[in-house]
Amino acid sequence: MAKRNHHFSFAAASARYDAWWLGQRLDRPPVSLWVEPRHPASAPRSNHATLRDRWLDAKFQVESAYAHLSHNPAYGDCVPSFFPNVGPDLVSTLFGAELVFGESTSWCQHTVHELADWERFIATPPDFNNPYWQAIEEMIALAADRFGGRFYVAQPDLHGNYDILAGLRGPEDLCLDLIDDPELVRRACSHASRAYLEAYRRVYQRLTSLGQPCTTWCSYLHNGPAYIPSCDFLCLVSKDIGEDFIRPAVEQETAPMERTIFHLDGPQALHHLDMVLRLPRLNAVQWVFGAGHGRASDWLEVYRTCRQAGKAVQILAEDAADALHVLRELGPDGVWLLVGTPFKNANQATAFLEEVHVLSA
Repeated sequence: MAKRNHHFSFAAASARYDAWWLGQRLDRPPVSLWVEPRHPASAPRSNHATLRDRWLDAKFQVESAYAHLSHNPAYGDCVPSFFPNVGPDLVSTLFGAELVFGESTSWCQHTVHELADWERFIATPPDFNNPYWQAIEEMIALAADRFGGRFYVAQPDLHGNYDILAGLRGPEDLCLDLIDDPELVRRACSHASRAYLEAYRRVYQRLTSLGQPCTTWCSYLHNGPAYIPSCDFLCLVSKDIGEDFIRPAVEQETAPMERTIFHLDGPQALHHLDMVLRLPRLNAVQWVFGAGHGRASDWLEVYRTCRQAGKAVQILAEDAADALHVLRELGPDGVWLLVGTPFKNANQATAFLEEVHVLSA
């Protein structure tokens, strides 16, 4: 038997993702994995005065990514890409929210201070000239020039619907607003979702003009509009609110997409799974059970429920053993394995990929 090449191949990975989106598989499921580098990358050092300066320094972010990508060969189907990022509240900044930066994430300062402020929000168009959106556009432009087609540029993190509102108002106050004036909040969410779609359209057109497919922090591939619908606010609301308010908003945001994978985050959101699985344009589910809630193999019934509904799944496995256990239980169709613990070396990674091939035969 000819020895298989397990380094990333765009053609092979694209074909595997094409099958996965449809709940199928080719030679094996898509696999995302990492190998520990033998030597540290020679990345630029940060001499920034503040975390904000570091986050918004587009050249620094791109050069850091280039050093990392150049130093770490890609194996399996993990797309070698740069993720331009200022945190999860990017779309909220289109309505005047300022970001506060931490070491590894950011959050926005609230600009909607009382219920009546939603009317002002609804009358406000999104501002794409703000410094955060401009930083993302600069990162994309610099990365496209620096990479020269060697690596991909991922779409930024675009949270939509009630996550936009929660960023502007605060999640607790948003819950109260849903009680006090649900129809006003519904109108505000529709306005937010339209801004989200405009943000997506701009990013999609810019990145496809580079001649590349869609990819994101979720690291899939698709030659057409694809994204990750989500609503972390689901954790705070009942099934009825999820059905009556959040589902229509997610449907609005997924209408233009050819492929979608829902980011269902946390055990508190799990009671909305049935609603998520009934989304008409949904292809797949990313179930994020979170640290302290076991391994992927502890959530087999969730994955089975998704597969029985005809949806593909991304498996966030702790390590190789966890991933293989889930693969044996679920079978290879409609399964994408992501192995969280890096492999010690390339030989271990290729041995794991060979075993996935064997179990997929």
